[in-house]
Amino acid sequence: MLFPTITFAVFLTLVLAAHTVLLKRPRAWKTTMLVASYVFYAWWDWRFLTLIWISTLVDYGTGIAIDASSDPRRRKAFLIVSLATNLGMLGVFKYADFFVTEFVNLMADLGMTVSARPLGIILPVGISFYTFQTMSYSLDIHRGTLRPTRDLRDFALFVAFFPQLVAGPIVRARDFLEQLATNERAPLDTGRSMQLILGGLFKKVVLADVLASRLVDGVFADPGGATGLETLLAVYGYALQIYGDFSGYSDIAIGLALLLGFRFPENFNQPYRAASLQEFWRRWHISLSTWLRDYLYIGMGGSRRGKARTYRNLLVTMVLGGLWHGAGWTFLIWGLLHGIGLVVGRIVRDRRGEAPVSRLGRFVSVVATFHLVCIGWVFFRAVDLERALEVFGALGGSWTAAPSLDGGVVALLLLGLVLQFAPRGRTDGFTRQGASRGPGGGRPGGDPRHRPAGPGRRRSLHLLRLLARSRIRGLGRVRLAVLLIKGFSPQPRQAEEEDDDGRGEPQHSAPVAQELESRPGHNEAGGESCDRPRCGHHQVGEALDLDP
Repeated sequence: MLFPTITFAVFLTLVLAAHTVLLKRPRAWKTTMLVASYVFYAWWDWRFLTLIWISTLVDYGTGIAIDASSDPRRRKAFLIVSLATNLGMLGVFKYADFFVTEFVNLMADLGMTVSARPLGIILPVGISFYTFQTMSYSLDIHRGTLRPTRDLRDFALFVAFFPQLVAGPIVRARDFLEQLATNERAPLDTGRSMQLILGGLFKKVVLADVLASRLVDGVFADPGGATGLETLLAVYGYALQIYGDFSGYSDIAIGLALLLGFRFPENFNQPYRAASLQEFWRRWHISLSTWLRDYLYIGMGGSRRGKARTYRNLLVTMVLGGLWHGAGWTFLIWGLLHGIGLVVGRIVRDRRGEAPVSRLGRFVSVVATFHLVCIGWVFFRAVDLERALEVFGALGGSWTAAPSLDGGVVALLLLGLVLQFAPRGRTDGFTRQGASRGPGGGRPGGDPRHRPAGPGRRRSLHLLRLLARSRIRGLGRVRLAVLLIKGFSPQPRQAEEEDDDGRGEPQHSAPVAQELESRPGHNEAGGESCDRPRCGHHQVGEALDLDP
């Protein structure tokens, strides 16, 4: 079941009706939402519910076993069971055919004939997301930053909650389960949720789908038939298309969660405004980049074991991140390009330090970073390496012939770029760690549902009045409309999320933080006095190039 469909609209209507009726009955609400989430997933193929149930039962059991054991070897053994189960399912269903095909091709290159053929395994929808979610649960318990839930229904709902089940964002257990435990399911911000849902639908149905069908797909299917300018615009178009696809689904998921009483982390923050690849990964698919940082990069040692290992860890992290997106050499090269870019950026920063940058210098860096990202998108979009090289070759084609584009496509390209680079207003509290700052996701003592209008919203209301009263026409009215949209857009309070040297402060939910403070040798700064070398409190706060 996909979000922008009539079927999902009917499904959501029924779910919201049940949600309204069961607001004061938390146990019945949880059961109903769990059943609804399974129906949502089974609508595609009910057989693959088995995989979700396996992941749920294994991680629920291993989480309790890890917490109950004081023997480091037993704790590690239970963790390996969790990781092997989830990675095993991911490996079989997502990568088995790729490795079989590559093995057959390799044998053929060596002059040997192998009768093995691809298995034709269907890739289950959302398996990359829910396996990462459940693995993070077991890893957090093993690190001592999370206590396991004893309620199987709560954990099952965390794994299968339908808004974010198939396309993210990747929600951490400490955020979801803490909100679920409040039994307060009233909609947090109906106006904001509708804005996110409608905005997400616009990104997906209008921006992404139209650019794909009327520009991108045709050029990438036959690069030789396009002019150099058409090819360049198609590359730009795919950059906006994939942003519209990913960001649109994330916005819809966050808006749906708000309607059901949950505050999810922001997942995209105008990524093409980034002035470096490091900043790009602070803005692009934030829940994935933080997952890779916290559980893969830091798990391999992060930046604590010298520069050479730091660079290696960055490369490995990004290559595996590329393969997470898909099984193919093009995805591997995409991840490798980003890894090399992060390493080069790290080397330059280590040698030159953090020097102030002028506005012109930042503008040049933003343009350069955008085009580096676009180079990676060519590999990401192409069906194989040969097609990617054909696209690069088509960029050297004729630049004198007029491109065969209609005005609507050009307008969408301009609108997509304007929305990326236009200034944004202040947020109303959608931050990565917002879910653990107090009731409902706000700061302690404040209810985010009753927050006064910020300056961005007040500015937008003023612009709305100007727009209604003015005689402005054409581009002037478009510019006012864009400013109006941006005034209501969320902006993470990044300055409050980072300390003086740019390193993100780790956050714990209240019960976990209290337990950590009670342990001997654990200081609040997460320093070396911690008596558990693998405590996530100071690991998660480590600075690195993937820091969101």
